[in-house]
Amino acid sequence: MISAEVSGAQIRLHRQQFGLSQAKFSELTGVPQHLLSAYELGKSDLPPDLADMVARALARTPDVKALTQRAKRYEKHEYSTVPVLPSRVTLARETAANASYRSVLENLAAGHVSKKTSGLSAVSLFAGCGGFSLGFSAAGFAVKGYVEIGDNLRRIYRANFPSSIELGTDITGVTDAALAQMATTLGNVDVIVGGPPCQGFSLAGKRDVEDPRNALFKHYLRFVDALRPKVAFMENVRVLTSMKSPDGALVKDLIAREFRQHGYRIESFEVNASSYGVPQHRERVVFVATRNDLNIRPSIPAATHGASSDLFSSLEPYRCFGDASSDLPYIESGGTSADPLHVGVHHPDHVIKWLWDVPEGASAHDNLEASMRPPSGYNTTYKRQVWLAPAATVQTTFGMISGSNNVHPIATRALTIREATRVQSFPDEYQFIGSLGDMRTGIGNAVPPLLANALALHARELLQSR
Repeated sequence: MISAEVSGAQIRLHRQQFGLSQAKFSELTGVPQHLLSAYELGKSDLPPDLADMVARALARTPDVKALTQRAKRYEKHEYSTVPVLPSRVTLARETAANASYRSVLENLAAGHVSKKTSGLSAVSLFAGCGGFSLGFSAAGFAVKGYVEIGDNLRRIYRANFPSSIELGTDITGVTDAALAQMATTLGNVDVIVGGPPCQGFSLAGKRDVEDPRNALFKHYLRFVDALRPKVAFMENVRVLTSMKSPDGALVKDLIAREFRQHGYRIESFEVNASSYGVPQHRERVVFVATRNDLNIRPSIPAATHGASSDLFSSLEPYRCFGDASSDLPYIESGGTSADPLHVGVHHPDHVIKWLWDVPEGASAHDNLEASMRPPSGYNTTYKRQVWLAPAATVQTTFGMISGSNNVHPIATRALTIREATRVQSFPDEYQFIGSLGDMRTGIGNAVPPLLANALALHARELLQSR
């Protein structure tokens, strides 16, 4: 991952030292050029998944040099109808666990819309499109309010949580007076959930005090101080556990110190969403803080799912890509269905040719014939997922066939929005509105609702057993 200390300007300088154009750098990383441009100009941050792709690309010096020396290989973009082969449709047949997984998602949706509460309440910060909130709502928490800076993400959130109060957009713009009024308006708040972006954990060392990213975690703590929740959950990418401040201290230790100074016990836990029934390997760190006066030890629920090869385990088998999506109509590149979110991106013929015979779990970069390999990228790009294994991490770029692990296991296309929502454990009833880009951003950055629900049920048990 790009360190919080590495600016977009430094990335640009590094790229230029290699003699690498921004367009070629976009090819190498799989990150859209307009996002790279905005980052290099300091206009916006890169989402954590894309920042990680940029950092890994820059570390591959031989690949970078090869790309700068490469003669331009022009591929004319032509588009043809891709045949739906019966043999491939058969391979994508419905799995035994698909129906039960859909039932689990339907129960999540039913728990959310029932409005039957446990008497407990929550507030969501950095709410995104609502994955964290959905998990808690389905567990009976009344989600009283939320903060989200993205206009388009707020529209999705409001469509699904119309009764939740918008407490602010930019968290840095919420004044102390507004926080004091908020505490009165909301009343008791049992839980705060949220995940400040990685860049928001600037806690020590030399910083640009004018950079608002450096204050995001502090603003999370301002809400904690004002609302005094019994429990706070903070989710982030797993790499945060190894991030260091400029002074060499682990950021996770600095986070813990800050929470303790605010009157909370805190522990951090590395989790994989697949261990809680999400059909996706998604490694994250979850910080759990409990208010000192409650004498509750921070903890997370035990895993419910694991490797099926362990005959002595009481865990249910991991859910796989097919469990998430095998009931959906089989479509190829450019294909459509009755579900407006299950539509295939139409990819150019030369990309289809590269990938057509690539087996599950392999990349077009593995093709023996050089002309059948993409001219840039690395072996996790242009790569198929595996039908009977948990999906790879859903990223905001899942609609790009050139991205990391974005190719359907059997069809020759990138994942559809519906497939991504299923893999992320969003029920079909959840409303996604706005542009396709808005939806993909929200879905790729969301906390999987099933993971959030496991945390919520655990928190409910801790709080109700007191």
